[in-house]
Amino acid sequence: MCRLIFILLFLALAAYGQQERIAIINTMDDFDSISVADLTYLTDRLREAAVNILPADRFGVMTTESIVAFLGSQENTVKVCKESSCLAELGRKVSADYVSQGRIGRFSENLTIKVELYDTQKGNLMGSFTGSSKDVTGLLALIDEKASDLFKRMLVEVKPIVVEKPEATKVEPAPAKPEVIVIEKKPSKTAFWVAIGLDVLGAGMMVAGYLKDIEVKDTYDGYNIDEKDRPFYDDAWKNVESAKTQRNLFYILGGVILASGIGVSLWF
Repeated sequence: MCRLIFILLFLALAAYGQQERIAIINTMDDFDSISVADLTYLTDRLREAAVNILPADRFGVMTTESIVAFLGSQENTVKVCKESSCLAELGRKVSADYVSQGRIGRFSENLTIKVELYDTQKGNLMGSFTGSSKDVTGLLALIDEKASDLFKRMLVEVKPIVVEKPEATKVEPAPAKPEVIVIEKKPSKTAFWVAIGLDVLGAGMMVAGYLKDIEVKDTYDGYNIDEKDRPFYDDAWKNVESAKTQRNLFYILGGVILASGIGVSLWF
């Protein structure tokens, strides 16, 4: 049991750092110009463009279900998306590294669309595109044309920065100084996975305590059955006490670890 718990914890922690996540938030309509079904379809096409252009070994595109899970419910998700004034902050709420969303508006007789992409940790706008059309079909064509180029901005590599040595006073030329490559690294988000690991370990401890509780009952039943054939304090009673001690230890440790995992998730 304990070995399985530690394996699960190891896999959860190992998963961190392999992928960066992007959340495609549901497309919003500021003027209720189009149907909910059309908004959902436009969101799906944005998400499809991200999946097609971003390598799966580096990026994970969050599903609607995983976004809803972070925000509590479908109704609360819609409410938060409408009321949020900062898209980057909304991305941090769903534990995403990048966040993108489309918004539908109107200009004269035409429908308009604006799609933005943010780095959630820095709060920087990485790119956006806008366009207009007389109908939803035209907006869909704009997404198919421009969304891929927008998400490609996430693939831009950091270029090496060459630090040149100041001009020497000697007659001989100064030796060339090697390039200094500065690789930008996103802030660590280990708190989320540590919380998951603590919750898994704590739950495992509680299960182990429950199994020990069953063992206590079975051992005690055996103690009562053998009552006439044993001294009053014998090994059977010691087995009962040992099982009870282990059960209580598992329950206490499991409760403390679970509470720690919940505390980590709330604090960070």
